[in-house]
Amino acid sequence: MIPKINGLGRSFAGVAAYCLHDAPEPDDRRPRTSERVGWADTRNLATFRPERAARLMAATARAAPDLKRLAGGSPGGRKLAKPVLHYSLSWARDETPGKGEMSRAVDESLEALGLEGHEALIVAHEDTRHPHVHVIANRVDPETGKAAKLGNSKLRLSRWAEGYEREQGRIRVERRVKNNERRRAGQEVLRPIWDRPLHWARFRREGMLPVRARRSRGPADEERVDMEAWRRAEAQAWEKVEDGRWLGFWRLESRARREWADLHKRQEEMRLRLDRESRTLRGRLRIWRIERSLRELVGAVRGREDLVEGWREDLDRYHKGERAALGKAHGESAREIERKVRENYRRGLRDAERWARETKEREGTWGRARSPSITRIVPHPSWPRGPDRGGRAVER
Repeated sequence: MIPKINGLGRSFAGVAAYCLHDAPEPDDRRPRTSERVGWADTRNLATFRPERAARLMAATARAAPDLKRLAGGSPGGRKLAKPVLHYSLSWARDETPGKGEMSRAVDESLEALGLEGHEALIVAHEDTRHPHVHVIANRVDPETGKAAKLGNSKLRLSRWAEGYEREQGRIRVERRVKNNERRRAGQEVLRPIWDRPLHWARFRREGMLPVRARRSRGPADEERVDMEAWRRAEAQAWEKVEDGRWLGFWRLESRARREWADLHKRQEEMRLRLDRESRTLRGRLRIWRIERSLRELVGAVRGREDLVEGWREDLDRYHKGERAALGKAHGESAREIERKVRENYRRGLRDAERWARETKEREGTWGRARSPSITRIVPHPSWPRGPDRGGRAVER
């Protein structure tokens, strides 16, 4: 079981249209077909029709102040900007849960999030090899009008998913169990940077997300090499370069955090200094000396607001250029790491192919009369990766 929170949103109609129809295509951004939808259901709604669920949930979100007043509370407070919660529950490919089992899991997950009394739309998809269900929940309580607090929602779903797997009798995501044990012990949970939800947009924008450097095709001439030996040698070469890539990106991420923190601190100090200097005549003249513009001298003496606003816009453009330059530098560092990884991996592939060819030649020379005292030394096989290849699953 892998729960995934897709995020918060403003439009119930938009996310419902995505879940209740087929995936959009480049030439058809609004498909009318719904072949991938297996079944749909609702929770705490006055309708069983999923097409009307989005409109009813939107009406409840708009009526939040009236609901607070009817419940005896204060209708004030800040308006909830994102009342939509969208998350999904995914089972493994070898599991075949029915509608009843999926509905039970959805109800338990809503209870884990504290949304058991809230409105929700449930849609099961059948377009992938692994069974999964989408849940669209309304954060506004239909009884009190208050918004649900979703602090540590991913952690709560992670703990619930661990309990769900234990109830099923098989732990499929061992890493999640270890991470929860570390959390209970008060220890830090270590994840690779591309698994972290924090700064995901920055990593993607700066090109710091690692790409797949491992190629899937085999050696050039498979008839002249020992394929079993080549696969093991290739796995060992990949393990070696992947460890170096993890270390390189971990160091880059640590350095990027420090540099971004220093940049934001310095830019904030410059903005505060500009605001402080623009309040006094001496400060405005000091800024004018930096600008060296006689045309703005009178405006600086009189303290014209449009002139001060122009200074702020110039400073914002300068800061934007600084941020773009720093992001570009981090992206170049990330691409340099990937380039070294590809070079080392290709070198390891050449060595693996040469070694597998020599192994094949030795087998052809010795044949069955090979001495039993001579053994073939092969690298230790690495663990297969991912649940699709029979390995360990990864927590999302």
